[in-house]
Amino acid sequence: MIEKKSLTRWMTIIVIAALFLLTLVMLKSIIISIILGLILAYVLFPVFKVINKYIKEKNTATFILIILLTLIIAVPIWFMTPILVKQIFDTYLYVQQIDFGSIFQQVFPNLFSADVAKAFSANFNNIVSKMFASLLNQFESFIVDLPQILLQFIVVLFTFYFATRDADKFREYALNLSPFALSTEKKFLEEFRNITNAVVYGQFLIGIVQGLLLGIGLYVLGVDKVLLLTAVAIVCSIIPYIGAWAVWLPVSVYLITSGNVTDGVILFLYGTLIVSTVDNIMRIYLLSKNSSLPTIVGLVGIIGGLTTFGIVGLLLGPLILAYSIIIIEFYRQGKLDELFKE
Repeated sequence: MIEKKSLTRWMTIIVIAALFLLTLVMLKSIIISIILGLILAYVLFPVFKVINKYIKEKNTATFILIILLTLIIAVPIWFMTPILVKQIFDTYLYVQQIDFGSIFQQVFPNLFSADVAKAFSANFNNIVSKMFASLLNQFESFIVDLPQILLQFIVVLFTFYFATRDADKFREYALNLSPFALSTEKKFLEEFRNITNAVVYGQFLIGIVQGLLLGIGLYVLGVDKVLLLTAVAIVCSIIPYIGAWAVWLPVSVYLITSGNVTDGVILFLYGTLIVSTVDNIMRIYLLSKNSSLPTIVGLVGIIGGLTTFGIVGLLLGPLILAYSIIIIEFYRQGKLDELFKE
């Protein structure tokens, strides 16, 4: 009798484990899209509440928000991707014509001899060529994988729809499933909220705004390859320790040295006083004092996220790393047992 009960128990465990394993295998290809949909629902829920204030029917309000989200994402990609590809290709051809050896000799005459400058220039051109080739390959892969990307986008929208429309039910369901003790659940969820705000608003959203502001300034000044420079500025603004200055400073120097002194000075002042200070202004309105994210966590999370998840890793990497650090911090304080329900 005991052996039969033991066998039945082990069979049940095996079946449950197999079901969870099959579920993970089945969702493996779309799990990132599901997570992205949940994050978008969290970020845009305040917008949903505004829409729902005027349109009481939740299905309609959520559907309107999905249409707006789709237009915001799809329209720029549809119209700007061909322009961006052309600007990347044109920039590559332009860079190939630059004699970096002469530039290195002029800037560092005592450091670079003619032979050293020539060898250094060849290696530098090789690095630049590989970088641009990699970018163009990414766009080629984007076109080839377009059906798969559209499927992933549909999964994002479906997740976003139900997570937004049924936010209260989803939150209650998640809390019921939570293994955390009631005494620490509130504090733990607050930590999650603070970290999520720090990454989503303080790092990702503010970075996008900084990049777009710089793009507007470049467009007004008539700088070439505005779309490419804006895209680079957005990525640089998201990554800690870099920022939009990595774009506006070199462009300012280039404009000044090429004879456009006025435009170069204006861009320098605009980048210093507007683009690089909007970070501090936005943080005051978007983040609480408790929402600070250690810079090293953001940097390591972005690097790890990019190598693991691709461009989505800019957002997911810091979140995953920060959540793991929260668990480690509870363990360090000897409070790990307090997390779980008795």
